[in-house]
Formats: sequence, structure tokens, C-alpha cells
Amino acid sequence: MWDKIEHNGQEVWVLPVTAYGPPVPQTLWHYIGYVCRHGADAHIEGQSRRFQELVATFRSEEEAREAGYDEGRRLADQVSVAKA
Repeated sequence: MWDKIEHNGQEVWVLPVTAYGPPVPQTLWHYIGYVCRHGADAHIEGQSRRFQELVATFRSEEEAREAGYDEGRRLADQVSVAKA
């Protein structure tokens, strides 16, 4: 499921996804996500920044989620700096 945190006035959404099919013991994970301002329609071009990690693998769903949050925070910080 998609999970969300807020960072620097923006929403960071992350979805951990399995690397190789359905979950089994020792499943590896990737993530996909996006950053948008509050109230944005993420499906409309220009209202969100999408990101993913589909090369590196993570040993758990939680590890993938946290890595996605880290990347989303980094992107949100870049937007904040660009506006300043």
C-alpha cells in the first residue's frame, strides 16, 4: 500500500514493490514514489515529481519504504531550495 509522510510542506508518497514476483521468504524489494504539494493532483503532469529505485534491492518492505522516504525528502528539499 502507498504510505505518506510530510516534509517541508510537501507530501512524499512511497510504495514498496517486490523485486521478483509475489512475496516469499527472503523477498527483495524496490520502491516507487512521488513528491507533491498538498492538494495537488499527482496524475496531472507537472503537479508531482515521480521517482523510483528499480536497480538496488532492499531486504525488507520497511527498508525499501524508508529508502523511498529518504529520496522523497531529498527531492522535496531541492524544490524548497529552488524556491528560495
